Amino acid sequence: MSNTTHTRRLWLNLALLLLVGGLGALVWWQSNQPQKMPETLLTLTRADITRVEIVREPGSAKPDMIRLERTGERWRMLEPKQGATNPVRISQLFTLLDETVAASYDAAGKDLKQYGLEPGAVSVKFNDQTLLFGAENSLSRTRYLLHAGKIQLVSEAVFGLLTGEATALLANKLIPEGRSVKAVSLPDGFNAKAAGVIQSWQSADALRVEAYEGEVSKGKVILTLDDDSQIVLDLLSNNGELVLANIVSGIRYIMAETQWRYLLPIK
Repeated sequence: MSNTTHTRRLWLNLALLLLVGGLGALVWWQSNQPQKMPETLLTLTRADITRVEIVREPGSAKPDMIRLERTGERWRMLEPKQGATNPVRISQLFTLLDETVAASYDAAGKDLKQYGLEPGAVSVKFNDQTLLFGAENSLSRTRYLLHAGKIQLVSEAVFGLLTGEATALLANKLIPEGRSVKAVSLPDGFNAKAAGVIQSWQSADALRVEAYEGEVSKGKVILTLDDDSQIVLDLLSNNGELVLANIVSGIRYIMAETQWRYLLPIK
């Protein structure tokens, strides 16, 4: 083997060694760089949020409004009804905070109507930051949102909740979280002293919550709680489903037919 060939191979091996070393260094450098997180709609966390305002048909003369407020760890609806909220629905609402933005571009100069963003279908405000919901993109199944001057495409699972009945956000349980029933008074013909009545009312859970529409009462159920406050419910029907109304809150509870025999045992 000539000296020239030997020298050429040495240089080739050295070049390969440098290439492998360089690639290894590049891989190490990339693996140690901070990873860029996907962009989300808001930088707020659940702990930051104390107020939520939902406005349906924001372009109408009299848009429907829902106002929610957090005290401690508990959320209440203040408008259009008053009462504790359904924790499952609240968790669903806050999934918006985790949704990543598929695309984002400046709204300036764009025809917002073609995105369903003028006037928009519904808006939700977390504290002071507002998201306006527009049309769904039929190809990607994502929705156009307007926020802080940006049109954003986002996959979301809350549009139905935001545009549905406000009462769907209310708690299905009759007794507020953290409170317990210590005494029960039932309408005439029912036995408030029957075994298990207090516990039955403590755990009572409605199938759904609806707006009270002024139905005639068949008697009153009075639940005295451990802090001596009272919940007064009007019995509207126990023919099939049990229907109870909290007239002060403007809502009624639809209970399963199987529940009323435990809640309203006959004397």
